[in-house]
Amino acid sequence: MKKSVVMCALVTGLALGPMGGAGWAAQQQGAGAPAPAAPRAAYPVGEVVSDAPLHVRQKPTVYSGVVKTLRPGQRVLLNCQTRGGWVDGNPLWYRLQGSKGWVSARFVHDHQPVRPC
Repeated sequence: MKKSVVMCALVTGLALGPMGGAGWAAQQQGAGAPAPAAPRAAYPVGEVVSDAPLHVRQKPTVYSGVVKTLRPGQRVLLNCQTRGGWVDGNPLWYRLQGSKGWVSARFVHDHQPVRPC
């Protein structure tokens, strides 16, 4: 076996096969090893679709106090969904991730499915 082949294998981290060459299987990371655990799923993204600023409420009802306000078109992370007060025929509300507030699903478009609370 030539020194250049051995040096190339050492530099690139490839395993040498029985004939001295680095094979395709040797290039596979962890060939034969169990697959790494899947990363934790990120929170679903929602987008504010109202024409006016949207109030974030303390509880999933329009009669609850306002915690903060979101801009039209703003993207937010949605923690979970539940039934609450009806808004324009829609009883679903989303709890925002990182905030103790709720927004009506009537004015937030979910880009991915949202788990129930």
